[in-house]
Amino acid sequence: MQNITIGRYGDNEGRVHRDESGAITRIEKTHDGWIEGTRDDGSTWIMFLDAAGSPEIYWGRCDPEDGVIGDGIPLE
Repeated sequence: MQNITIGRYGDNEGRVHRDESGAITRIEKTHDGWIEGTRDDGSTWIMFLDAAGSPEIYWGRCDPEDGVIGDGIPLE
């Protein structure tokens, strides 16, 4: 693994989620922070955090334009 970042979102910053219809949801409206990693092949994964800083949902792939790809996996 090459890089890991951890942070909290402010207003109007962060990734977006695009569903199958193309509708966009801004992640900072639903999650308070993130932990993101870059694999050795350059692909990225991300976990979004709840207000208490706990991992809440995981995406195994991110697109280069700050979006997540596919459905997230809820974490407990």
